[in-house]
Amino acid sequence: MPEKSDEKNSSSKRPADAPASSSKRARTDPKEHTADCQDSDCQGCASGAVALDSDILDLSANELLLMAEQEEAEGSDRSVVIKLYETCIEKFDGQSTLDFAWALLRSAEYIDYNTHAADAIAIAEKAPQETDADRARAQLIIGRARVLEVCLNQANWQDKRDDDTEDEYSEHKLPVPVSGIKDLEKGLADISKSLELSRKDADAVESTLVFFSVRYQRHALIHALRAKITDSALNIALKYVDWTLTVCNDVHIQGCRIAVWWAMVMADTAADSEEDQGTEIESRIEPISKFLELQTSNVACCKLRAQMLVVLSSVILDEDRVVDMFDMAIDTLQSAHKIDPEDQDVISQLIDLGIEM
Repeated sequence: MPEKSDEKNSSSKRPADAPASSSKRARTDPKEHTADCQDSDCQGCASGAVALDSDILDLSANELLLMAEQEEAEGSDRSVVIKLYETCIEKFDGQSTLDFAWALLRSAEYIDYNTHAADAIAIAEKAPQETDADRARAQLIIGRARVLEVCLNQANWQDKRDDDTEDEYSEHKLPVPVSGIKDLEKGLADISKSLELSRKDADAVESTLVFFSVRYQRHALIHALRAKITDSALNIALKYVDWTLTVCNDVHIQGCRIAVWWAMVMADTAADSEEDQGTEIESRIEPISKFLELQTSNVACCKLRAQMLVVLSSVILDEDRVVDMFDMAIDTLQSAHKIDPEDQDVISQLIDLGIEM
């Protein structure tokens, strides 16, 4: 499986006068799930109360928003991050501003909260939009909120099976159409328009790729929805990320993850088809594949390249090429293992490919 991505977001720089760490913000109750929590994917539903220090409570709404995003990016205690978002939203006090709409959106994305997503759309639609940058930001908020609402619809969380068993590992699944497909398509179109308006702003591109990555991983989405999300994200990665560079940065890593996930989803589709779709899949991600091939000293890229090669080997019909891809995947992982012998993901992937460690 691809390694887990960080939930990193744009506009996450800490205010200069904000406390340097969250060590003073401690729980007043133990860290536990709520008694009625039935979500097996829940990452902590924040039943433990959190007390914020007075110096933090004195911060402005925008400063609290920046702090919440920073703490989220650093993987801080979930309840602390939720409390920061909640306090930030309270301080905005219903303002009709894009900053408030962004705070609602980011809170909705972090907590998986539909109400805040709907509120973010309403605020963004009526907030002043005097410049292209404002219009791009509003479009991005609206688009992401619409996509989020569809992803949070539990009707989109699991494909149906063609038998009456409860076996969650059954390979025989019936395709399920996306519930809210029109809203999804509107949201994806809004996101694309926002990136055009923002003139390919690097932060907006990376933030958007991270958004799609988190949505892909957060719940067991149905195949049709995963296909839509990864296809749109891959379009963005191919259009706005420069794959001719020799230096790898965070946005490249996000784009590579998206490419691997898209290939995995397409491989599932190809497995149920009698047509040769392998060449088409390989061709579409070729710029990213070539980029990864050059990143021989980057362990993260080596892992992603190996995953991509394994996926491609499952859809390519030429048996000689299949063997070559499998061997290249092993060679790539062995090179990564020499760079970082302690990387457990590399070791696990090598074992999965039949290499004794």
